[in-house]
Amino acid sequence: MKRDSLSVGWVFSLARSGSSITAYAAAAPWNAPVADEIMGPWVRTEPPYSFPPEQAELVRMFKQSGAVLTPEIAELTRSLLHILADRSSSSRIVSKHPHLRFIPSELTEQFPDDRGVWLIRNPLRRLASIHARGWTSIVRPNHDLDFFREYAERWLSLPDSQTLVFESLRDDPHAYFAKLFNAFGWEATLGDVDAAVAYQQGNYHGNSGGVEPENKPSRTVSDSAKSVPEEAVDAYLSDPFMQDLFKRLGWSQKASKYIKAPPSIRVRISSKLAQLTGKRDRP
Repeated sequence: MKRDSLSVGWVFSLARSGSSITAYAAAAPWNAPVADEIMGPWVRTEPPYSFPPEQAELVRMFKQSGAVLTPEIAELTRSLLHILADRSSSSRIVSKHPHLRFIPSELTEQFPDDRGVWLIRNPLRRLASIHARGWTSIVRPNHDLDFFREYAERWLSLPDSQTLVFESLRDDPHAYFAKLFNAFGWEATLGDVDAAVAYQQGNYHGNSGGVEPENKPSRTVSDSAKSVPEEAVDAYLSDPFMQDLFKRLGWSQKASKYIKAPPSIRVRISSKLAQLTGKRDRP
């Protein structure tokens, strides 16, 4: 098989797990394009993505296949990736795929020259992001617990060299992007890593390619929101699999880290007095 001249780095994750900033920052050092959810679930042939019109057919085919990476789907995907790369005169492209879709072995079978990284995020931080933005329609039964477990099991089965933890981006962004480029098999200088970090620290991708200048990259919306339902926090923190995963990845198992603290006694007394005063003053 002839080796493909286009170098594609895939970023896999669940939605709201940091794949957008990871993908766009990874592409930044080379001004490489990002194939942002090229397989769907949305048709993105209009600005700002302006994918080739064939992307609409790819979305249809991928949905019809049940999210299986068939040879026909792989061929059309490859064609579109080449078109996007050619537009930017780039020999590299990042393909962002934030959904639990085709499995790692399918990537290896259909795109043997490609490399990918699987990104995971604290599921309660992920849920906080979903709730903070009001996107709860994407949450599956049981607060995505079973859905997240399936992805986490896949993540755990992969070599460490092919996995990333989103929280480590804040701890050591240089190590984060150095590991990402190594997973892609991309030669990267210290300057390239610096460029990726500079992009990440200067941009907040709230959703796909959408940069939100009002938000600071140093603090995600979900950090301050603490909007996860208490029953979801209880479900995750009482689940044995999740307990092991949280411990392994250094995620806090304190419920207070994910839900708002109840009002202090002083605040509760003040509120009650205000209510009583209001009732008394009514005619």
